[in-house]
Amino acid sequence: MIKFNVPAIVLGGGINGLGIVRNLGKEGIDVYCVVDRIDPVAFSKYCRKHFVIPDFRERKDLIKSFLTEFSKQIKNRVVVFSTDDVCTLVLSDLQCEMKDDYYFVVPEREVAEKLVVKRKFYESLIRNKVPHPRVIIPTKVDDVKSVGKEFEYPIFIRPSISQYFSKVFRKKGFVANSERELTEYYHLASKHEIDVIFQEIVPGHDRNIYGVSGFFDRRSKPLALFAYRRLRGWPLMFGTNSLIESVALSKLPSLKENTIRYLAGLGYYGIMEAEFKQDPRDGIFKLLEINARSWWQNSFPTKCGLNIILKAYLYAIGEKVEYSENYTTGVKWINFLNDIRSSIWSKEIMKKGWMSSLTKVRDWAFFDNSDPLPFAFNFLCESHELLFSHRNFVQTSSHN
Repeated sequence: MIKFNVPAIVLGGGINGLGIVRNLGKEGIDVYCVVDRIDPVAFSKYCRKHFVIPDFRERKDLIKSFLTEFSKQIKNRVVVFSTDDVCTLVLSDLQCEMKDDYYFVVPEREVAEKLVVKRKFYESLIRNKVPHPRVIIPTKVDDVKSVGKEFEYPIFIRPSISQYFSKVFRKKGFVANSERELTEYYHLASKHEIDVIFQEIVPGHDRNIYGVSGFFDRRSKPLALFAYRRLRGWPLMFGTNSLIESVALSKLPSLKENTIRYLAGLGYYGIMEAEFKQDPRDGIFKLLEINARSWWQNSFPTKCGLNIILKAYLYAIGEKVEYSENYTTGVKWINFLNDIRSSIWSKEIMKKGWMSSLTKVRDWAFFDNSDPLPFAFNFLCESHELLFSHRNFVQTSSHN
């Protein structure tokens, strides 16, 4: 193993941050992590040290202050990674003034905004003629009445910046089944000063959802690309992946072409993940979103033989990196507890082929044979949350 002397720091924890720490730590790289509360990544043997800074993600002043002090302690230039949208925007702002102390793996601010701010994202997709779900970008409440003339209900109400929305409502968006509900949700979002977009819901099963993840260099050329297919997700509608399978990128030519063409046109640099859904009405893969950062399953390509995070690190520090889309297909990643929830609510767990769907699982959310403590901590937290929810349900039921 080659020992790299350039350390890395990850802003954010959870599955995302833990994956980055393991992807780099297993290669002998010193990795540090910043979290806003105690987190599974803090228990990873690959995390050299963690720092707890409450509410740092949206605070440019806190992030800048921390990075300034951290660089003084390390006395070496450091590669910095983002795990969420708002941090990506903050780092894109800081990269010019802190370029002597850090290698930033994020795009320029203007480019980042076109992907993170969904209002700008859809406007950009329209200009670049990238297939996507139809949207209406409201400017006033009267625009609500026109939505029903364009789309069939139900309609997805998605926030322009997901992180602000989920902080308030603990979900990815609202689903309106009527004009009345659409109006109510629009007013509710407006009350919290959250910008929203009305999007048609692409019909079809979760198995029609595909992802393309990778890393683009400063010339906006891909140095690594990886593809997967969703098998199950949780929550059932507009949830995150709970079971996915690696698939050959060569079998998804339109996804590869549209991803490269669009990001090259933007001048994108950094780690990314694009999510598409094949529309059964016309067979076209519609681009749902692109994450301008690392994503939850960043350990999965590594298990399949393609360490995208390491490629990003090596490129950032000036090492030569060759393009690759070579990896093992048919391998699966699972977030087990969420997949059990998905299987129960969808009743798939009762079907004959459910057990066989779990074959070839080689990567688990949080769990790693060489690094078991993060899984143990997360399991205890999940168990406590489930028990607390159950007690509340029983108490509520008894009062009723």
